[in-house]
Amino acid sequence: MKGLSEEEQSKVLEGRRLVRNERMAKRAEERGLKIERLARAKELGQKVVVDLDFSDLMTASEIHSLAQQIMYCYAVNGRTASPAHLWLLGCKGEIGAQLQRLPGFEKWMIEKDDKSYIEVLQDQKENLVYLTADAEKELDELDPKSVYIIGGLVDRNRWKGITMKKANEQGIQTARLPIGSFLKMSSSQVLTVNQVFEILIKYLETKDWKASFFQVIPPRKRSEGEVEEDGENEEQEDGHDQRKRICVEESSHDKESIPA
Repeated sequence: MKGLSEEEQSKVLEGRRLVRNERMAKRAEERGLKIERLARAKELGQKVVVDLDFSDLMTASEIHSLAQQIMYCYAVNGRTASPAHLWLLGCKGEIGAQLQRLPGFEKWMIEKDDKSYIEVLQDQKENLVYLTADAEKELDELDPKSVYIIGGLVDRNRWKGITMKKANEQGIQTARLPIGSFLKMSSSQVLTVNQVFEILIKYLETKDWKASFFQVIPPRKRSEGEVEEDGENEEQEDGHDQRKRICVEESSHDKESIPA
């Protein structure tokens, strides 16, 4: 601004104010549309439950990681054109405390309860489907009447088969994502909570499992042949990680509440 006349400085400042006001108006419009989408999802969206009843099996760092994954799930859900109706059930103990520390968590437009899904959704038991890599049945498509459950458990290697066992004991259906039908994994098909959730979201948008898997599953988890075929490289994986950071940052600043 040095060297400019008062009139020129005034014009520069006015231009900056206009740009700032336009940016703020755009953000307000985006927030309004997001609230409308999430409110509609509570009525019509595909129900997806994150089962948080495994806190006592995880370390403090694993619980913290799970809370971050859930924050990413919420951010992704808010950005998509076809959001799911997200439920956090068994939201108590250390995981409940970790989630409460997330900025804006109390105003998230989701369902949350300290009770388990089997208690909260007992009248819909016939529609419950636990998603587990150990299931024999493979999903062909998502049924709008079904309630899909994702196990909120980090480091499943210590607890192999635990979600399948839980579902069998409760007498509810199980299913696995059809990953093997579309790509080869370099290791196990166990994914993080946010990866499973985002795959479901992408499928709701595209109705295409292959596209959903390739958009969400990072190259490091695929076999070399799959990575080469898809043209993936380290630069693309860095882009995937950056997208995740952007979503998490957006969620951490989320202040919307459910409109009256």
